[in-house]
Amino acid sequence: MAGLGTGLFAGEAPPGQTGAGNAVFKDEPQARVLYDKMIAAFRQPQTLSYKCEFRWDAQGEELGRGTNLVWLKKPNQFRVEALWPDGRLGGTLIGDGSFLWIFWPGDRPRFGTSGEEYEKTRAQVYMKEETPLAKHSIGHKIVSLGVHMNLPIFDASTFHGYTDSLQPYLDGAMGMGTEKVGDEDCDVIEVSFMKHQRSWYLWLSQTDHLPRKLQQIVRLGRSGAMHEIWSDIVIDGAIPADRFVWTPPEGWRQWKMPDPEELLLKPGTPAPDFELLAADGSKIKLSDFRDKIVWLYIWRAG
Repeated sequence: MAGLGTGLFAGEAPPGQTGAGNAVFKDEPQARVLYDKMIAAFRQPQTLSYKCEFRWDAQGEELGRGTNLVWLKKPNQFRVEALWPDGRLGGTLIGDGSFLWIFWPGDRPRFGTSGEEYEKTRAQVYMKEETPLAKHSIGHKIVSLGVHMNLPIFDASTFHGYTDSLQPYLDGAMGMGTEKVGDEDCDVIEVSFMKHQRSWYLWLSQTDHLPRKLQQIVRLGRSGAMHEIWSDIVIDGAIPADRFVWTPPEGWRQWKMPDPEELLLKPGTPAPDFELLAADGSKIKLSDFRDKIVWLYIWRAG
């Protein structure tokens, strides 16, 4: 498997653009056709496998990196292995057609649970969920594999007919010329979401219309970017049936992420202090508003 390319780490602006938020976005029918061809190319095969190397950064600071190895098979089977930068396995996600399993090579990651809770549930626990066809998201579950900042740009469940949750907010697509990625001639397009709060930059192979490089820009007060390189793409190749099968060991226990409702403080309990980053880059502490009513409004933006 090929190593990380320099394009993944260079942090260069996409073609034809000097900065993440400087381009004027224009919806172009020809670019939208290229985007639709990518979706179709992802949904048409009976099997698809690829390697995705990713990196997240914000304001020049690297937040995380790693690799996902992905195998997909119709009608509803999948496997994702998440690797740390040094090649260690972080966790594995398997879809057997009816259920998905998430398991780790050792103890489960903490996922923000308290020390006492973690000690009780760290070993011999696995995640199992139903996977109704075209109604579940592999992308939303990959974060549970434990590799830091593993949040894919493009949802692999598109292969099984799933529609990514961003699609209703798609503004359109704009062409950005052509460029080589390795030996592949690629069409480059920008796809805008939420009135240009978020953009995908896609380098689509002119041969099979699948991505070879992807970049996501989130335009908020503290803008962030994700970079991906896709390689080892195999379309309609043979994938052994046992790649989509896993049996938990004897004595295993079901585990799931804590329900937010269970984490709520009881009425009258003092709220613990915390610090957040404001849109202008400054820091806000809850204790700065002591004896005042504080309204936390959480929304999907960017």
